[in-house]
Amino acid sequence: MSVSMTGYSRVTATSAAGTVTVELRSTNHRYLEVDQRLPDGLAVYESEVVQLLRQRLRRGRIDVSVAVQGAGGRGAQVELDAPLAQTYYRKLSELRARLRLTEPVTLAHVLSLPKVLTLRDGQDRAQVLWPAIRRALLAAVSKLIVARRQEGRRLIHDIRAQAEVIRARMRVIRAALPKNARLQQQRLYERLKAIVGSSASLTPSQMQQALSVVKGADVHEELVRLDSHLVHLRQALSGSQAMGKALDFIAQELTRETNTLGAKAEDAFIAREVIQIKSAIEKIREQAQNLE
Repeated sequence: MSVSMTGYSRVTATSAAGTVTVELRSTNHRYLEVDQRLPDGLAVYESEVVQLLRQRLRRGRIDVSVAVQGAGGRGAQVELDAPLAQTYYRKLSELRARLRLTEPVTLAHVLSLPKVLTLRDGQDRAQVLWPAIRRALLAAVSKLIVARRQEGRRLIHDIRAQAEVIRARMRVIRAALPKNARLQQQRLYERLKAIVGSSASLTPSQMQQALSVVKGADVHEELVRLDSHLVHLRQALSGSQAMGKALDFIAQELTRETNTLGAKAEDAFIAREVIQIKSAIEKIREQAQNLE
């Protein structure tokens, strides 16, 4: 399955403690690495965030950002029980009149009574927020996977296009081989003249030198191997497993054979085609590194 490691998603959810926004940014990484930015009091859920991500994602650096707005968005909360305060005030006023006191009922009297003001700590807030955060996180991961798959399809399309560039350049090289062979024969003839001199026959040692020249000029083996690697590339792109590492390995093998081909050909025209092949392979390698 063509899944890129690059993507972005954003999901908002509501709760009694406020509005939660989860943002996920994914970039290339050898393994799965999670970097979190959670509101105060929610660090206790960091391990659960990592666990949720590991259930759905395999590779990539994931930046997790959680923001909370509205009620409960600033840590501990002070809550006022206004009905209870009114009841206290009414009862205190009745007591004042019954006792015929002249001292007025003040706000300080009301606030000194139990449960008029209560403090809800960060742990309570975290417990209220977590269900909404978890819901938003799960939805954001699903959206991120969709985005990564869309990007993956684009990368696969580009890799296939680069493979076609390689095949086209190889066809050009094959068409140029007869001319290249004639040039190599001419070079061989000149070298043999230098080796043999005026002699009419070759010694075993001279024959070995001649054969080494011919063998070095033969790039058929490299072209066959390039064809084989391109077949493996096509098979990897059509597979259902994670392909990033496999494609990176194939790109290395393509580079190896291309370097050998360029060294053997000893022809300026073929050298230019080899440069085009190397450029396409490098693009394949760069795109492969962004795939799972």
